[in-house]
Amino acid sequence: MAIAEKKDLYTFPGPPDAVSPEWPGTPIGAKNTVTRTKGRTLVHDKTVDAKPGLFKRLLASAFEHIATAKETTYSHDVVIHGLRVRAITNSEHLIGYWKDNWYGVEEWQRITGKKPAETPDVLVVALGRVPTEAEAAYYSRQNDTVIFFNTSYYGQLKSWVLGAVGRKLAVEYGIHSIHGAVVTKGGKGILYIAPTGTGKSTSTYGVMEFPDTRFHSDDWVYVRYAYRTKDGKIFSPARILEGGEEVARGYQTYRWLEDHRSSDATVIGRGLDDREVTASARDLDVDHPEAYAYTSEKVFYLRSNLVENFPQAAFDMIRSRLENAPDVTPEFMLQNKATIDAVELQLRRKAPFDKMDNQELRETIARFFAFDNTRAMLDITTVFPKERVYTNPMEPARIHAVFLIKRNFDEDVVVDRLSIDEFMARLLVGLTPAGTKEIVYNSYRAVDDKSERAWIDTIEAKGVDRMWGEYQKAKDKPETLNEEMEMFRMLFKSAAAYDLNTVLQKDKAIGSKMEAVQKTMKLIVAALDNTREDFRYTITDYRKLVE
Repeated sequence: MAIAEKKDLYTFPGPPDAVSPEWPGTPIGAKNTVTRTKGRTLVHDKTVDAKPGLFKRLLASAFEHIATAKETTYSHDVVIHGLRVRAITNSEHLIGYWKDNWYGVEEWQRITGKKPAETPDVLVVALGRVPTEAEAAYYSRQNDTVIFFNTSYYGQLKSWVLGAVGRKLAVEYGIHSIHGAVVTKGGKGILYIAPTGTGKSTSTYGVMEFPDTRFHSDDWVYVRYAYRTKDGKIFSPARILEGGEEVARGYQTYRWLEDHRSSDATVIGRGLDDREVTASARDLDVDHPEAYAYTSEKVFYLRSNLVENFPQAAFDMIRSRLENAPDVTPEFMLQNKATIDAVELQLRRKAPFDKMDNQELRETIARFFAFDNTRAMLDITTVFPKERVYTNPMEPARIHAVFLIKRNFDEDVVVDRLSIDEFMARLLVGLTPAGTKEIVYNSYRAVDDKSERAWIDTIEAKGVDRMWGEYQKAKDKPETLNEEMEMFRMLFKSAAAYDLNTVLQKDKAIGSKMEAVQKTMKLIVAALDNTREDFRYTITDYRKLVE
């Protein structure tokens, strides 16, 4: 029996039984898997370390299932920004996506020339059909371990693993894990940070329509903050030693260096080539930090509705494994005829779509975007030439501008240069189009975000315009929040920050969604080249920038 969704506009084939976390969907692409959970699990606990005995119980439950269940269990190591991460799972879907998504150990070493650790830095265990456990996700920072039960949705697993890797990188190396996307133009990096559904991926692919651009990342980046030395070297600090004693590590190094400018302490860090280097604290230009982004994924896990605005992505997606591609109803086809028509024009008579009859082609197109969380794996080098893509995960892209994207039709301002108070308040509040709040627009951080949110609410109550000032004065801020915001403070010091409101469809002169996207891209490029602090345009005067 099919499961109806959204007033019967699309459906999914029903499960074979009451416990299967995944099952085959109607064929499309290389494979289509339907997952019982299509978002975050009902139980999602990042406070395992605060509950004595819980981690051992979870691990024992996982081991017992592996030992007693008569099913295949897979294990595969990958490397994510230098850290070795092992996945152990009984899900064919998860292990397939895991291998597609990341660089394997030998692959990483061949591409980067860097040898990862012999043993895992982070462990993820994801098991389905475990009768003693609820559908749940758990994280232990003390053990650098993520444990999932009875869910095969790759999106949450991927994000929690990235969060776990990010915590380790931040604390030990001062490397910032950001839920964002990067593209470069003329060698200048553009970083987008945004809640889901506001145009992050659209903006990334859209700027690629301009000349002299390179695609960097679609969903998650690692940012290293660096200083120049007096002799011109670029240096990213990780540890500071004074008198042989460690006085700062990871994200703590930035503030320490600002407070001890004339110190002769030894700073241990890495150059852009990732080689370890040392310098004296007094030799670093701490007033002018620079931000360098590194990609995390080999093949991008993204929403297949990208084809609405960029039909060329369909050529690779149709060869990809898909996750939760639904069946569509005649009502959906009718309601979305214009979009389907536009995409069909770009795909018709081109392989492999040339082998489909008209109805099959149109239904295939519709299935890519009917459900807003249908996912695919996209090898970006099939969309853009390799020379226009960052294919080495250790090749840095310097960030010159960061855009906090939103979609608020009640506001007329479409682009605005932000002060640090505005920038940090936006990130602390993290308001989404749905009215929910995600700290720094990242709901998958490996922290106790409920406690953080409760604390943020106390300073937000004093007024959004006062939040950053109140935050800095507070002595009781959660350390995990301090870690995050300290690195965002460094991002603001390193790049120009903008508010981008993707609402150009409000302009009555705009004829289509595609035209609105194209003009938004011109706004972004204009902001990238801007040097003014008073850069602010509304729906009534933005055309000065784009025409």
